[in-house]
Amino acid sequence: MAKKEEGPDSPRSWAIALAACVINTLLSGISRATGLFYVALIDTYGVSRLEANLPFTVRNVVRNLGGPLVGAIGQRYGPRDVTIVGGIFGSLGVILCTFAPNVIWITVLWGGVHGFGVALGNTLFQVIVTQYFEKYRATASGLALSGACLGSFVFPVLLEYMLSNYGLAGTFLVTGGLIMHVLPAAIMLKEPPWIQRASKEKEHKKPEDLNMKPPVSKKLSKPTQVMSSIKEEGRSTNEELSVVTVSYDKILESSTDFSVKKEEKELNFRRNSNKKSNGFDNPAYAGSSVELNEKKSDQIVEEPTRPRLRTVSIGEVSVTIKITQDQHQETSIYKGMAKLFRDPMFHMISLSLGAFAMLFDPAITVIVDYIMDKGLTEDVAKYFISMLSLGDLVGRLGFGWVTDRKYMSIPNFMMLIQVIQGICFLLIPLFNGFDTLMSVMVIYGVMSGANLVMFPILVGKYLQSVQSLAIGFIAFFSGVLSFAVPPLIGYFRDQVGSYDGMFCITGGLSLVTGLLWLTEPLLLKLGEKLNGPTSTSLIIST
Repeated sequence: MAKKEEGPDSPRSWAIALAACVINTLLSGISRATGLFYVALIDTYGVSRLEANLPFTVRNVVRNLGGPLVGAIGQRYGPRDVTIVGGIFGSLGVILCTFAPNVIWITVLWGGVHGFGVALGNTLFQVIVTQYFEKYRATASGLALSGACLGSFVFPVLLEYMLSNYGLAGTFLVTGGLIMHVLPAAIMLKEPPWIQRASKEKEHKKPEDLNMKPPVSKKLSKPTQVMSSIKEEGRSTNEELSVVTVSYDKILESSTDFSVKKEEKELNFRRNSNKKSNGFDNPAYAGSSVELNEKKSDQIVEEPTRPRLRTVSIGEVSVTIKITQDQHQETSIYKGMAKLFRDPMFHMISLSLGAFAMLFDPAITVIVDYIMDKGLTEDVAKYFISMLSLGDLVGRLGFGWVTDRKYMSIPNFMMLIQVIQGICFLLIPLFNGFDTLMSVMVIYGVMSGANLVMFPILVGKYLQSVQSLAIGFIAFFSGVLSFAVPPLIGYFRDQVGSYDGMFCITGGLSLVTGLLWLTEPLLLKLGEKLNGPTSTSLIIST
């Protein structure tokens, strides 16, 4: 019995999502507990608060600004290898802090070595997760990215215990060992077999390799079932031509995929001739074979970019399909960057993540101080951080079904959650009571979690062939924009005397960015003009 090939949304796919969650827990979760290291550095080395904060500031800078380099490396060598190297650097940087004689060395090791490891290891796993899913992509992405929230609950307790029992040096050593557990999880992140990387090997694939039969096939026996003609517009090669024909059932079309309801049959026609097609060729004389593969219902077939028209006649049914090239990841960094920066959706996604960062960073940084300005005590204000983290976790895990089950399209969902986040920030200055402020912060936390989950989904949907580059550059631009947060906080608190203006500006930015998602159809049309069409169309005539 032939081994059944696993496809998207299989048990292995969920194992990949869990592995990504482990990576995110170890590399992002620890950043939520750096306050304990901050205090320990002051007590151990007797340094100022500015010096004690340097390792963590440098780590964040290296992690964000290293995005383009990580994306370029990942685009060339694949996300798994990059993540493995990131786990090694991330662990090594923390372990070496055990022997650091002063804070300067800790800044180099924690901020530089460990920070670069986090950039390598905690960026590209999102690409692999989205590649392994079609129906449950948002849910899986939420599971993978929930690790940071889980780590925020586990690491503070664990680090507090280790600092009190093993000291700072021992805590560095054990923490580095924990981070090393990224490696077995990263080894699992192999690209799925249906994702191909553009390479010279693919371009020079031998004809006999293309004539291999699929695991399950049936030869057409009746003469009336033989394909009678093929018309190909574009260049002629030895590649496989996949044509989907439908027995009078409804076809649902979109810009990137179409669904065939009930029964569908896939005809694979393989050309064995090197000559150019000049009009209509008879497959019987071209040495071609026609095979019929049965497929189950409700299967979604996604067609990648760069289409060509092909027309197939089978009996009295004629099918014209605009078929794109095989799905692949662009390995040329220069071509990938050119394609990326020409795509308007890349800039739309970057703006959305930048607006997210302009909300989330101030919320984490100033919420306790702001709540105290409103007359609440510090002990009470600390609960806002806990509830914000809890809402964040709920948002990451609990809202993927909205887009997975097609209750709302991805652009509309992005618009909704970013508008709600903006409204929450605009409402915060208007309230003073504990109950109302807590309610607004929980709603914001849920929306921020749901928002963060969508970014790898957006990259997989709109920037399919340059996902690694896109993830890296989007993180870079959001990191650059986040540098505006400290001056913004300082100006409104120290100069103006209140955070109200900051909340209004950042909330307004999120509101406007959310409304910009209404222009998504226009941006797609503009992208087609700049990069070529990416849609799949199918016409059936009898």
